[in-house]
Amino acid sequence: MKYLHNIWKMELIQMLISKLKYSALGLLCVLVFTNTAYASSDYFWSESVPMPSCTGSWDGTVSERASSEGSSEGGSMFTIMVDGKKIEQDIPTCAEAKKNRVLVVVNGLYLHVSATVEGWPYIENGRTMAPMRAIADVFGFEVDWKASEQKITLTKEEKSIVMHIGKSEMLVDGKKVLLEDTVPAIKKGVTFLPIRQLAEILGIDVEWDSKTRTARFTE
Repeated sequence: MKYLHNIWKMELIQMLISKLKYSALGLLCVLVFTNTAYASSDYFWSESVPMPSCTGSWDGTVSERASSEGSSEGGSMFTIMVDGKKIEQDIPTCAEAKKNRVLVVVNGLYLHVSATVEGWPYIENGRTMAPMRAIADVFGFEVDWKASEQKITLTKEEKSIVMHIGKSEMLVDGKKVLLEDTVPAIKKGVTFLPIRQLAEILGIDVEWDSKTRTARFTE
């Protein structure tokens, strides 16, 4: 029994290594063969459609191994090392990832998120929430963060936007404006902001495709 258990552990490790290799290869292809703009080491923008990490098959089929291991019904947990720190990641099934995926496209480029952070956009009360650092880069904001006040200040040329984590009131060029339906939030160490309202403040055109769960922004 112990021998069989060790074999199963080795197969699982090999499967994870294989997945990481394919993820790295996919990322390399994106960087080499598509038009790419970097937001930071954790985010970048590309013409390719992002495919979040998942277990099973993206096209909906499930391999015999995945079925026997139960990944067709639920995702998997695995740990990666980043700068000497252990980070546990809950990897969903591909069916779950595809269903819950929210795409953000700015001027034809899709937002991609590094596997080392859990910063994918999500929907909160009907509003698209996107990582602050990625928003700041693509819209050209400078960011000032005061942790003691949970205060975010975004500046661009003559435009100034002041927001607080968990609060619906913000200041736009000194004038009070209320955020609709959602507020800035921090999830697993990542700050998220309601991207649509920020885009509208800057006069950027916004479109939402409910079928593909895609938010498009065009300057």
